Amino acid sequence: MKKRFSSKQSAAFYTVSVLLLILPLWTVWGNMALTVSTFIISANRIPPAFSGFRIAQVSDLHNAEFGKDNSTLLRMLSENKPDIIVITGDFVDSSHTDIGTALSFAKEAVQIAPVYYVAGNHEAHLPEYSQLRNGLETAGVTVLEDKAVWLEQDGEKIMLIRLSDPDFTVKGDKFGEVPSMAGTKLENLLDGERGYTVLLSHRPELFKTYPLP
Repeated sequence: MKKRFSSKQSAAFYTVSVLLLILPLWTVWGNMALTVSTFIISANRIPPAFSGFRIAQVSDLHNAEFGKDNSTLLRMLSENKPDIIVITGDFVDSSHTDIGTALSFAKEAVQIAPVYYVAGNHEAHLPEYSQLRNGLETAGVTVLEDKAVWLEQDGEKIMLIRLSDPDFTVKGDKFGEVPSMAGTKLENLLDGERGYTVLLSHRPELFKTYPLP
């Protein structure tokens, strides 16, 4: 189901356009259908240079292909003219992993826009994760693991932060320590920074615990 949200831009607010390509992992249909949801975000802390900045997010691909060699997905990305592409976890599927398909998509995606990758829980359970990570970096993808980077445009910047999936550290979270661990990691990465921050995480259920400025 598509949802669209929009707001009017005023002199005091600047807009970042976020294109979400979401492939839900919890249904078979989710790996058979390609949907586009568009969100327009306004915040007075977004620098004017990033007005209209477009982020395309691809999540939970699970090695699915849309068109030969993902040509349909790549065409949709190109048509939406993103400034950056973010892949936010479960790029492959740990039960039927095809690293070659994932890397083939990445090699084409970097020709469209800079690509940033964060791993999900399926990558955390993947014996070949180091092979996937090295292949992505060779393809020109920026792999973020508990790391913050700056995006700069016309002399202004915003911060891009990625948290490693909790499954890389804790299996099962028997004692409920994941929210506290994630919050501590994020505070350390922010290190008092109060500028506009984009957090990339595969775990939306933890959003309420994230101490964003």
